[in-house]
Amino acid sequence: MAFTDLSYLDLLRGSLSLTFIIISLIIGIRILLKYFKTNLRRWNELVEINAKSKFYDLDGFKSGKSSLFPIEREEIGKVDGKTLLHLQCHFGMDTLSFARLGAKVTGVDFSDKAIKLARELSEELNIPAKFIKANIYDIPDILNEKFDIVFTSNGAIGWLPDLYKWAEIIDYCLKPGGTFYITENHPFGNLIDEKYNGAFQVGYDYFNEGKPYRFDEDDGAYVDPNIKLQNFETYDWFHPMGDVINSLLKVNFELEFLHEFPFSFFRF
Repeated sequence: MAFTDLSYLDLLRGSLSLTFIIISLIIGIRILLKYFKTNLRRWNELVEINAKSKFYDLDGFKSGKSSLFPIEREEIGKVDGKTLLHLQCHFGMDTLSFARLGAKVTGVDFSDKAIKLARELSEELNIPAKFIKANIYDIPDILNEKFDIVFTSNGAIGWLPDLYKWAEIIDYCLKPGGTFYITENHPFGNLIDEKYNGAFQVGYDYFNEGKPYRFDEDDGAYVDPNIKLQNFETYDWFHPMGDVINSLLKVNFELEFLHEFPFSFFRF
């Protein structure tokens, strides 16, 4: 048997390196939790605002109107009889719209107020649905069910720091041969800075190396720029198109189509 002769200083250096890594990980986790908690305060405040807005038209939804965009319904196809998981579902209008089309639906969101309203809507409208309050990165710890379809839509992935972990979560949730469908704002739209008196000018870096942008100006809610918010600080991640696609290819997904459109679902 052979043993490598390590001096005390060598062992000490290795121990210090390991200690530094552990400390760095702890600090990184604490910072990330701070980002999530800050964003959660914002989204909890937005629930009531959004539910009352013309943008979401909750009254129209309650009377039978679908909240899904025609493009989404056309591209996803028939969902009747299929199980569907909606990631970052907000207060569940899209989730419940799929249920009205015959899907067996589950919605996940990190906002307790959003999930509370989603459950209330499900009960009020007598639409069967399951809603779970969770950070989507925690899904493997709380959800064992596999789904025919996993769905996520506009304004979702910008709140996620790690798309490669996100793709692993989606892969975990899908049945073999299942479908993941995403409709999102074009990454280039994230670069537009609104401070130039309405003119479209690039104000942010497309390649920001995984670091979040911190926004702390009270510029209203996305449903109404004139609304004054108490929680206007947010941390947003801008993900290039390549990261979105490559994260999914890495878990062996097969790309069926990629469509781009000359319009946005949200104001800039």
